[in-house]
Amino acid sequence: MKPFSSLRFVFLLCFCLGVGMAFANTDYSEESPIQSMVSRFNPKKIAGGALLKADRLYRAGQPFLSDSLLQKALHYYEGQQPCSELTRLYFYTGLFYERLNQPEEALKQYTLAETNLSLFPDSLFSFVIARKIFTLQQLFGKRVTEDLQWETRYAELLQQAQQGYVTARKWRTACFVLIGLLSVFVGVTHYRTRHRKRELFKSQLFIERLQRAEDELKEKMSRQLHEKDGKLKDFFRLRVDMIKEFVEFSQKYANNPEKLKYKFQRTISTDSFSPTDWELLLEGVNITGNGIITYLQENYPDLTEENLRYCALICAGFETDELAILCDVNNTSIYKRRTRLRQKLNLSPNQDLKKFFDELIARLG
Repeated sequence: MKPFSSLRFVFLLCFCLGVGMAFANTDYSEESPIQSMVSRFNPKKIAGGALLKADRLYRAGQPFLSDSLLQKALHYYEGQQPCSELTRLYFYTGLFYERLNQPEEALKQYTLAETNLSLFPDSLFSFVIARKIFTLQQLFGKRVTEDLQWETRYAELLQQAQQGYVTARKWRTACFVLIGLLSVFVGVTHYRTRHRKRELFKSQLFIERLQRAEDELKEKMSRQLHEKDGKLKDFFRLRVDMIKEFVEFSQKYANNPEKLKYKFQRTISTDSFSPTDWELLLEGVNITGNGIITYLQENYPDLTEENLRYCALICAGFETDELAILCDVNNTSIYKRRTRLRQKLNLSPNQDLKKFFDELIARLG
């Protein structure tokens, strides 16, 4: 790829140098292919060069022999704003037609030069053009000369009017295009503005919904915390009442230990718990245990209400002997209950339930 790129660069450089040299040594009497290509890309320089060469030849008293270059220069300057160069080009073209023995065409070009001379006075060319027109007037006669001049001026006015019409049409088209672009721009801007307003409105609605949801969640959590706080207060109040009852039993049956033991076991037995007492116990363990009772209900649906109560007692820290006293049974029944509970929890027969519940509470926290 590198040698090919180098060759391509060298070829492009040689081509540019050739074009530049051809343009620098341009002979306006004949056009080469390179000169034609240059004319396409730089008509202003070609027209200026042709005019300068015509000026030089005119001052040297030599004829200008290239009609094509004169026509190109005329075509370029006629497309521009009115200028003094047109007077000289019309005059040189008239000389060219006069040398070709075409006096009518020469008279037309001299007339155009005289018309343009009124806009850009030039004392030298004014005298020469007037003399040329006078000479041709002697040739054709005054009436014919005036008719040709008026015909030429009329044609020139028609051409200028046509050019003005074309220019006005271009401006009108440009205005229509500009108005169309402005309309499209305004429409797109209006659409984007409406779209942004709509998106902003949706965002505001979404934020309001989030705020309402947040307020509802806060209210719900506040209500639940209030309810749990009330249940905890009832639970601890029940414990205080139970302790007071133990104190009263101890004072009342201080002299009768057997009866005191019997009353104590009957008081703390789970048989004496009401549904409200069990509910308070489960709720208290659930709160202090990071929602362990709720977790067991959702993940172990085989657990009965009695199993959940037994789990709550174990989580509360009661040992086997204490559970036997609370449930008013012997230790063997407690062991059997533990075995059945391990099966429902999918634990090994030797798994320690208290350790399992402690790890579960830590993981939930």
